[in-house]
Amino acid sequence: MTLKEIGNIIDLSKSLELLDEIRNIEHGFLSSTEFSSIYKIQLKPNDKGIKFTLFPDPLNFKLDKWEFKDLEINQNELRLKVPYLYLTNKSRNQVNGKISEFEYGSFSKLELRSHRLVLPLKNTIDFSFSLENIIIDYKYKSVIHTREATEIIINKNIFLLFKAKKKITEFSDRDYLVLECKTKMSYSEFSEYCFSILISFGFITGNFINNDGYFLQYENNEMKDVVGVAYRQMRGSIKCHFSPIYSNPFGYIHEKEKASLYQNKVRTLNLKEFSNLCQYCHLNNDIKSVLLLLIEVHTQTLVSGPGILSIALETLSKVLYEENKSTLAPIKNKSISKKLRKELLKTLENFKDEIDLEGKEIIKSRIDQINQRTNRDKLLIPFKILDIPIYLSDIEAIEQRNAFLHGKTPMIREITTKSINEEDKLIYYLYLKLYVLVSSILLKYIGFDNLVVNYPKIHEKNTGIELDEEYYRQI
Repeated sequence: MTLKEIGNIIDLSKSLELLDEIRNIEHGFLSSTEFSSIYKIQLKPNDKGIKFTLFPDPLNFKLDKWEFKDLEINQNELRLKVPYLYLTNKSRNQVNGKISEFEYGSFSKLELRSHRLVLPLKNTIDFSFSLENIIIDYKYKSVIHTREATEIIINKNIFLLFKAKKKITEFSDRDYLVLECKTKMSYSEFSEYCFSILISFGFITGNFINNDGYFLQYENNEMKDVVGVAYRQMRGSIKCHFSPIYSNPFGYIHEKEKASLYQNKVRTLNLKEFSNLCQYCHLNNDIKSVLLLLIEVHTQTLVSGPGILSIALETLSKVLYEENKSTLAPIKNKSISKKLRKELLKTLENFKDEIDLEGKEIIKSRIDQINQRTNRDKLLIPFKILDIPIYLSDIEAIEQRNAFLHGKTPMIREITTKSINEEDKLIYYLYLKLYVLVSSILLKYIGFDNLVVNYPKIHEKNTGIELDEEYYRQI
């Protein structure tokens, strides 16, 4: 496949040089209208936020005050405006705390400008087997020609997402994930787009990069000279155990003959599909919630995992059901449905002396929902609407949701747990099943119609549950 190429060189040199200067600040002077003096401050970057140590006159910190506003850090003509900072502890000779945001230059939250978000990378990331790449040239310390990039279009705005490496041959603490858009917009609008794109990227690639973010602003779309910078401590990065799409079957299937059966059949998510995912995430809070659940479930305990994924399945099913409610109702004709409901309510009224008030209200609520599908039906509807093949083992896993949501451990078929270890294996199996099913619905919904990794099959030796299924599932 021929990759799309972006013709112009993306010049990051001035931007990242300034960013390196800011990130290299270790010592400076802190001032505020709330202080009577200027104090030495020592800065130490953390994974989330920037830790600091102050060396103040202890008399100024005797009062029970732990939060200060409108501060400035000055170091060799670099002035960082700090909206607020929090103290975490005080001693006789020093004070410690954390900075979660600061601004530099003429940063504006309101003016329409071109923006670039720069995210420091803690580890190498590779998304070539999950997401279609494009080819770009960028200038950092030198001009680098790379395919470690992709393009997203949301609401006709074009975003580029790519890795910027200090040296192409090795990883450094000055390597970045860059997300930029030339279209002028406000900071809040750009940051909302960024969050949707990073969530979508995290789900597809397994790398949710979201620790420290540096938002750079530019007056023109050449994006060479920075006019303002805003640092923000973000939600927190997550490395996921799984990603739904992986186009190299040899990476998961370690028997060469079996893996070769899928060679050249598995593809990545293409640019249009990824843009669709980002667009849905940006516009639909339910989709955004599901994506976050699919990412954050990797940080939870094994026991809670299936319950979280059951919630994601319920949410997605609700989205699909609401979009297709009129065609899914048991009684298609609304007037007939209304007539039947009235007749049933009349019949209920005939028994008013034989049914207590509570029982009557329960029955009335069910009559009012006479033309709605059952919860079980609603959970299976997405597979029917989207034409996703579903196995008996899938239905059995889906039917366990109530058990998980009520804190119980379910059983599947004739499998019974005889030890804690076997119970864990069963929970792990259901966790994998639900992850694949929820991911499949989401991917088919945004237009992907290829193969997804079938993790319950790949990990059947670990779960102890053998499946007569393929290692990759067609959706």
